[in-house]
Amino acid sequence: MAGLLRKLRGFADEEDSARIGELLQTVSYALWLLFCALQGFNFAYTGAKEDMVEDRQTAIVSNTNTNNEVLNSIGTAFDYKSPGRLQGWNTESLDLLDENLHENERSRATGFVGQNSDVQWLRSFLLLERIDGDVTSEGGSPFRATHNEQVSAVTYYLDHESIRIEGQVDPYGFPAVDVVEQLLSTYMEKVHDSFPILPRKLFENQCRNYFDSLRHGSAPRLNIKWQAILNLVFAIGAKYLRLFKTSWRADEQDHMIYRARAQALALNRSALEQHPDLPQIQVMGLLAFYYLSIGQVSRAWTAVGVALRFAMALGLHVRNEDRSASGSKREVLIRVWWSLYHLERQIGIMTGRPSMIVEQCCSVPLPAPFSEQQILKNAHLVDALQGSAVASTASPVARGHPFVDSHTSSDTDSGKVPPHFGVAEANAGSYFRAVVQLCAITQNITESLYTAGTRVRSPDELHQDIVQLGQRLDDWLTKLPRDLNFQTHPHGSMAMQDPLLRERRLLAFQFYSAKILLTRPCLGSLEEAAKHAEETAIPVDFSQRMADICIETAKAVVDLLPNQPQPRFVYEYGPWWTIVHNLTQALAVLLLALSYSSKSPQGNAVLAGYCRKIIRWLRSLNDPLANRAYRLALGCFEVIAKRLSLPIPGELFMGSVPPVPSGDCSPESQIVHPGASLSVPNVFYNHARVTDKLSASLPYNSSIINGMYLPPADVQTSYQHRRGT
Repeated sequence: MAGLLRKLRGFADEEDSARIGELLQTVSYALWLLFCALQGFNFAYTGAKEDMVEDRQTAIVSNTNTNNEVLNSIGTAFDYKSPGRLQGWNTESLDLLDENLHENERSRATGFVGQNSDVQWLRSFLLLERIDGDVTSEGGSPFRATHNEQVSAVTYYLDHESIRIEGQVDPYGFPAVDVVEQLLSTYMEKVHDSFPILPRKLFENQCRNYFDSLRHGSAPRLNIKWQAILNLVFAIGAKYLRLFKTSWRADEQDHMIYRARAQALALNRSALEQHPDLPQIQVMGLLAFYYLSIGQVSRAWTAVGVALRFAMALGLHVRNEDRSASGSKREVLIRVWWSLYHLERQIGIMTGRPSMIVEQCCSVPLPAPFSEQQILKNAHLVDALQGSAVASTASPVARGHPFVDSHTSSDTDSGKVPPHFGVAEANAGSYFRAVVQLCAITQNITESLYTAGTRVRSPDELHQDIVQLGQRLDDWLTKLPRDLNFQTHPHGSMAMQDPLLRERRLLAFQFYSAKILLTRPCLGSLEEAAKHAEETAIPVDFSQRMADICIETAKAVVDLLPNQPQPRFVYEYGPWWTIVHNLTQALAVLLLALSYSSKSPQGNAVLAGYCRKIIRWLRSLNDPLANRAYRLALGCFEVIAKRLSLPIPGELFMGSVPPVPSGDCSPESQIVHPGASLSVPNVFYNHARVTDKLSASLPYNSSIINGMYLPPADVQTSYQHRRGT
């Protein structure tokens, strides 16, 4: 019935539409009460539904006593007279299914897509624009935009496409030795540090020894699981080279052939009947990463889920106290776990699906902040670190705060732990550790703000969670090793020679994605502001400030890339396996901002300029996934451009792709958006200077003083004194 009402609402006049909206709220509320009763929620009533209190523990336990002072200083961000309603924050559709996923093969391939997915955000934009018929772009396929829009018609992922290989595949075949070396080195250079599921030095030595023996005709018989791992490494490396090098001489399906060989070797029918071991975990993890890299996110979701089940069956999720295992061996297992953890959380963000990991059941320590070479040379130090309080208190799955300053623990002060354990230098190990810590915060964001339980939580709790999570993001940023801090590290002409440039860029993309997820629920407050645009005396509330931060963060994502699309740049220095998601996530925010906002034509022109830059980048990427995302993005932009009379340059269309510059792909200096680096208002932050050109386009010009963003005077506080700084 709710779906029928939503459809009828689009054809009704303003008065009837408002009445249908009220009826929808009543129906949704009744359905939610029924759902809660079936799920066993325990509610206490004191006379009115506004006073409903939920006893069940939520994803983040808000400390009301210790944070009342902060909340009081922030002011009334939400309508406290009606706790069940959040200003500009629609919680009606949080993880509720409004379509039949069993209808056909395409809908089953897409599967469930939750509200924290950028696919749902694009769908929300199309529904918000109330377009009947087709959204089409020149040279592109149509994307239907009806009021009953199916997610499978909006998604740009390629799950519906077949991955079968025609003909027979020899599972024991190998490419030429020079191709092997290139594929292996590509994987290690462009994937391993972000996904250290394999022990690099050991695996490279094994490969080298085997192929040396193969040259001399004395190659030993290979373990089929090791051979499957090798083929998946080849598949991922081949996919990268297909993107990065248009002159890559291999067959276009070479990466699919390697994947098919791996499946024939280690993923046959008997594989799931066998008890798991470490190689089988690595096979499933690598297969999940491969599926992610080719846009098959539902298959990636399934594969990483199996890998995690195998890992839990072998106890990788808890602390390993096996005395027969060396520190370096335990570190290998730790990194296997955190690789799967990070991969599953990334896929969860892209699909909007919940994690299968119950963090309260995990006690595995964080990966050591050392490179693999340091671990091999100083195994006794790793043993000491894994057995110290530092390892346990720093774990993001521990009950304590994941950013407890390690070197201030009592054990360190008493001399039990060397002080350098708490101060990591910038290397591959500390980079991956930072990735894991940020991943844990991002998971807390999705659990707190995007799950079905969000609807039964009070605005005070949600308000408080945003404040706390924003502070945790800032804590994470300030505690990065100096050479990994993408906001404070200098940029310049020598950036190309910086060995950690790529790591900083990867962290920046991940950080901005988390910031967008944190503030995206408040984006609807722009619509509330538009309704009262003429009432200049109304102060900007908490939700609207968060909406501004969300927009500025989306712009910061775009500014990580050069203005002129250079695919080699993003494949060299960016998260090539998720870059399409990163761009469409930012695009969805900008499109929603244009749809909600009542900004001046100049302000809309700035947002439209960022949208056009994203579309140009998607068009330039040599990838089927990016091509589908490009067509969807262009179709969506045409919708809002026609309504707001924004220009649509002919260069955006596929038939007019300009030549990609063949010159230096060095990164441009990053523009630091003040809103993107601000987590919550009412706290004084010092930000990098922004250009006058940029500040002129910001929605809070009056707060720009000498190129530095300061919160409005009425919300600045001496919060630093309360923090003891």
